[in-house]
Amino acid sequence: MEIPSTRFDATDPFAQAKLQMRQAETVLRQLPPVQREQLLAEMLPPMAMHRPLPVIEPAVTMVTVKADDWDGRPVVQRAASTPVIRPRRIVGTIPWQWRLIVAGIRLTRIVRKSAKQQMKQFNKLQRQMIRRVLPRHKAMRGARAR
Repeated sequence: MEIPSTRFDATDPFAQAKLQMRQAETVLRQLPPVQREQLLAEMLPPMAMHRPLPVIEPAVTMVTVKADDWDGRPVVQRAASTPVIRPRRIVGTIPWQWRLIVAGIRLTRIVRKSAKQQMKQFNKLQRQMIRRVLPRHKAMRGARAR
């Protein structure tokens, strides 16, 4: 049994609209048929023929297949993807002067790295020699005082 709602119900956001609809329906039922049709014709304009909207394909197509009938291939055939063609860089001839400059830059880096490593190793050896040879009142950590 439905309880008639006479005022706005907080649990149903459409209660007020439903109540107004019911009241309008009762008024329409009480009108004579000729007047009812005339009122409905005034309120509702005749439906104009319109073109159907283009159908939008869904992104995913769900297909149900029995496991016994499935041969392991993908069920939905994919459309061939459009190949993306990117322009390739055209490598021209490099003049010999540029080649020499690049070779010089690379050689400089190699020499700097090697010199840095050798300097590091030399400083390490120097510290070890100072620890071993020089007599001190206060020896460095790990060295023996003479």
